[in-house]
Amino acid sequence: MRCWIDTDVGDDPDDLVALACAAAHPGLDVAGVSTVGRDAGDAARRAGLARAVLPAVPVVAGPPPPDRVAAADALVLIGPWTHGAALAAAGALPGRVAAMGGAFGPVHHRGAVVEVEHNVGADPPSASALVRAAAGVDLLVVPLDVTASLRCSDAEEAALTARVPGLRDALDRWRSRRGPVPFVLHDPAALLACAGEPCVWAEPAMVVVDAAGRMRRDPSGSPVRVVVGADRDRLVARVRALVG
Repeated sequence: MRCWIDTDVGDDPDDLVALACAAAHPGLDVAGVSTVGRDAGDAARRAGLARAVLPAVPVVAGPPPPDRVAAADALVLIGPWTHGAALAAAGALPGRVAAMGGAFGPVHHRGAVVEVEHNVGADPPSASALVRAAAGVDLLVVPLDVTASLRCSDAEEAALTARVPGLRDALDRWRSRRGPVPFVLHDPAALLACAGEPCVWAEPAMVVVDAAGRMRRDPSGSPVRVVVGADRDRLVARVRALVG
């Protein structure tokens, strides 16, 4: 499967693990990577981080070229859904889109109760627009409800930091801002879901996103597939196997 990845690598370090998994996955051919940031300079900084993990893959700082994404088999969104909505408006979505984000109710995550997940809450209009465009594509939503459970143990984290370039430094920087929070594999789960790995499973649902970024099932919504479960141990083992 030829895929394009759109990422906000540079905040939560799990993006780095997702990119490393994509590079090693035997069923994926990464056509390119784009970065979503607060501005052009921020997108460029994030692009530099992506290139360090995928030096042989084209990396675009900012919005991806619509024609190149449309020519892929799948789009993986592991940051705010801004570029996904723009591609939908341009008629440039590939047949499959996997998007990490959203929450279908209060989720206990890192010591807080989260009602609006970051990727959707960062740009609710784009998230809503992407969901409304789902009738024409296979949109797979990978929500916080499931990914919040994918916490790494200290030993698992150490194994990943030994294999993924830049991950140790990224974790240290992140925790200097956030405190001693656990490392959670949100974005690798989205990548593996897109690849059809059996460690996650999904079901059809009708979904809407409101103006505040709250996501809910609603009969009047758009048809998507929602990841509703994951085998944590199996998923972590698969990630570790992929990154070596």
